Amino acid sequence: MVEDRRGSQRLAELAEALAHALDAEDYGSVGPRIAPDCVYETATAAIQGVEPIVASYAASAAWVRRTFEEVRYESRVEPIDDHAVAVEFTDYLMAAGHGWHRYRCRQEFTFGDDGRVIRIVHRELPGEREDLQAFLDRCGIQR
Repeated sequence: MVEDRRGSQRLAELAEALAHALDAEDYGSVGPRIAPDCVYETATAAIQGVEPIVASYAASAAWVRRTFEEVRYESRVEPIDDHAVAVEFTDYLMAAGHGWHRYRCRQEFTFGDDGRVIRIVHRELPGEREDLQAFLDRCGIQR
C-alpha cells in the first residue's frame, strides 16, 4: 500500500512537471518526457511519436498566441490509477473588445515503467468546446 502511494505520487509529480512545461510552452522539456512510440489520441486524430506530438502542442499554442491579445494557462493533476494521471488544463483567452473566456479540457497521461508518457488521451469536458466555439463566433475568429 505504501509502495502504491509512492508510485502514484511519483506519477503525479511527473505529470505535474509535464503539465507545467506545456503551460510554459517549454517544448524542449516536453519531448524527453514522452516515449518514442507514444500515441496522442484526440477526437479527430491519433498522433504518434515525440516530434509530431510536440509539434501538435506547439502549433496549437502558436495559433492561440497569434489569435488572442493575452493568454494564461494553468493545470491541475489528479491520479487515476497506478499508471495514469489526469490533467485538467485551463486556458484563459482574452480577445480585445470581447473580454476573457475560460476553456477547460482533460488529458489522461499513461506512463511507462521508465517514467515517460506512452499514451495521451484528450477528452473534452461537457459544454466546453461549444462555449469556446460560441466565443470564437462572437469575436469573429475562425479556426
